[in-house]
Amino acid sequence: MNSIEDAHYLKSKLQWLMFFRVLIATFFFGIATVTQLRRSESFVTPHLIYLYILTGSAFALTFIYAKVLPFIRRPSLFAYIQIAVDMIFITALLFITGGINSIFSFLYSISIISASICLFISGGIFAATTASILYAGLIWLQKLQIIAPLSLGAFAATGYEQGQLLFPIIINIPAFYIVAILSSFLTEQAKKSRQQLQKKQIDLDQLEALNEKIIQNIPSGLLTLNKLRQIVTFNRAAEEITGYSFHQVYLKQIEEFFPTITAALESLPSQPRLSAATGFETGFIRKDGESLWLGFSESIIKDSENKKIGSILIFQDLTTFKNMQEHLKRIDRLAAVGRLAAGLAHEVRNPLASISGSIQVLHKSLKLANSDSHLMEIIVKESNNLSMLISDFTQYARAEAQNKEEIALKTIADEVVELFRNSSECLHVLAIHQLIDEQIIVIANRQQIKQIFWNLILNSAQAMAEKPGTIKLTAERVKKKSVTASPLHAQPAPDAHEISWVEIKIADDGCGIKQTELGSIFDPFFTTKDSGIGLGLAIVHKIIQEHDGFISVESREGCGTTFTCLLPAPRLQ
Repeated sequence: MNSIEDAHYLKSKLQWLMFFRVLIATFFFGIATVTQLRRSESFVTPHLIYLYILTGSAFALTFIYAKVLPFIRRPSLFAYIQIAVDMIFITALLFITGGINSIFSFLYSISIISASICLFISGGIFAATTASILYAGLIWLQKLQIIAPLSLGAFAATGYEQGQLLFPIIINIPAFYIVAILSSFLTEQAKKSRQQLQKKQIDLDQLEALNEKIIQNIPSGLLTLNKLRQIVTFNRAAEEITGYSFHQVYLKQIEEFFPTITAALESLPSQPRLSAATGFETGFIRKDGESLWLGFSESIIKDSENKKIGSILIFQDLTTFKNMQEHLKRIDRLAAVGRLAAGLAHEVRNPLASISGSIQVLHKSLKLANSDSHLMEIIVKESNNLSMLISDFTQYARAEAQNKEEIALKTIADEVVELFRNSSECLHVLAIHQLIDEQIIVIANRQQIKQIFWNLILNSAQAMAEKPGTIKLTAERVKKKSVTASPLHAQPAPDAHEISWVEIKIADDGCGIKQTELGSIFDPFFTTKDSGIGLGLAIVHKIIQEHDGFISVESREGCGTTFTCLLPAPRLQ
């Protein structure tokens, strides 16, 4: 311990010494009073007056000690003074109660023990030496008949004659030093034990602080549960993933925040989970309402008797990973459809053209009844529809971005909007707001960018067949981190640098998309409409992909849909 801690420790011991001094003085005062009452003696006898004066002096000095103690700068010197004064008081008590025959000589040993506790070996030896000098002096003066100790019969013992006065000196003085040495040894051992305990406590505090830092800086979410399945630990990553703070979840049932976790745990294999972690995945709704997919790992906490006292749950946000999985699956499906489209176009286009041409020639050269002529028209019409399907297939299969150039998005958007307003698809659209600045430039294939705008505007218009509304087109240059995303959710990649993008948004206030259908809208041939073959959004997705961009969608049923396209922005000159 340092000097400040030593001084504080010594002052606390001196306070206890004062307390016991008052307690002992009160005890002896009470005993003396009761004894005299039983003997029906006067309270003003000389012997009792001396005892009362001695007891009152002890009270007064202790009061003075208590007042000056907070201002003492050298508590060790103050302790030596108190010990010396205590020895003088004990000697005076012995003188009042019979000198060599007093029964209170044991108080020297108590004072020596107190000195050892406060000042260790030096204090014990000092107290033993002081006690030896005072006791020997009292006995020697009594032997020389220089003083005649008073005698309070109730506190005196018989057994020592005048010629035997040296015997108690020979017996008690070595006993004083033995008590000093033994009590000092025990006090030193207690001091070492206290220092070791303090050191271990400091090490334990440091270890706890280190563990807390480790837990708080783990990149994965971590929470611990007690036996009642209440949350008792919730690290910083868990707060960031879930949106809840530690104070909001502390001692709350885990089901309040992770309602699906119980079912997920119950679905695990029934074999006992001893030490190895058990993993599972489940859905989760953040505090702000965002849907996440979390991967959990559970480990059981057991006590020294191998009984379960809780569990540790470590979890990570797998939403981006899941989206990437879906993205890869979609790419595989699109690649397969692209190969099918190329082969189908090659194998069917020429025979279909021959069939359609032959039917048209026959229709013109033959004289057919009305019913037969109608059948011929149906064949021609369906042949044309099939030809359009093959053309879409071919376009989808060959959606590579060719002949890229710098184009102003506003020019393309104006052309497409003007063309759309003059088409029959615009019947249910109340207004189209085109809010794209002339300075927004992208490097892309002009025809393919037109097709992106056309397909997305057409999709929005078809969503307003039952509920007429408006369509809004915007574009702006933004900076985002490198994006890793599925077509549904474009999100910044962790620890990625920022790059420039052109963000195109096409929003409508139509009927929206059902959540159950949202994950399939970019799949080829997926459609919820009575007409169409479901290739429009698939073609948009592939074009954007070929331009190294990303597309995402946000939609709520009955509240409209917003498509967001990210295309790499050209460098500013």
